[in-house]
Amino acid sequence: METSGVEELRWLERGDGEPVVLLHGLMGQMHHWDAVLEGVERQCRPIALALPMLDPGLRAASVQGLVAHVLHFLDALEIPRAVVGGNSLGGHVALRLALGHPDRVSGLVLAGSSGLFERSFTTGVPHRPDDAYVRQKMEEVFFDPALVTDAWVQNVRRLVTTPATARQILRLARDARRDNLERHLGEVRVPALLVWGLEDRITPPSVAERFRAGIRDAQLHYLARCGHAPMLERAEAFAALLAHWLDGTRSRRPVGAPALGGVR
Repeated sequence: METSGVEELRWLERGDGEPVVLLHGLMGQMHHWDAVLEGVERQCRPIALALPMLDPGLRAASVQGLVAHVLHFLDALEIPRAVVGGNSLGGHVALRLALGHPDRVSGLVLAGSSGLFERSFTTGVPHRPDDAYVRQKMEEVFFDPALVTDAWVQNVRRLVTTPATARQILRLARDARRDNLERHLGEVRVPALLVWGLEDRITPPSVAERFRAGIRDAQLHYLARCGHAPMLERAEAFAALLAHWLDGTRSRRPVGAPALGGVR
């Protein structure tokens, strides 16, 4: 269900127990995690958080600005520690959170994450992209182009042709490209689950292999017939992998309740 009433925060959550916070990508939505939330609600307390990526009022149009937003969310809901994960830029934010605030993260879930290499949606965009161009770029995200609906194309085209949101997209994309985390992967101290589409053209499987090589306790699973957004294209398989990983790493994930007040 969707919950409201905590300042500007918006999120969806199901189930109870251990919190698992999942983050969407730059052009994504928290609802893109709906089916995964349903698939693991008996296993944990899965939460999909809306990130203010396209809000011109975001204090800093940067990965670190989004990290601060997630910390604010955890504090507002009095969640001392959680498994945190995300897709694309959302994965990048989760990884930055695990590196910068290890006392708040008990596990890491990355799906097509940026942070090492990502083919940018923002490179070479025409000044006034038409529907055909936007559809082409969106279809590159998926193995199955049928997932790209006319309504979704219209929404994305509106975002990339509205000056305020277009500037925000460019700022975040540029900051993510500058924030390469490869040399810091060995500092991740919690178990990590990597779920990757075999047909991911944005962060191809070679990127997943680099994440697996760099993170000490990482499990990598590929999903066939799947592109850059496995939580949408292969939600049932994604949820099954997440549930199995949560069970298998429970004894290795840190427990306890650090002091709240993570935003600083």
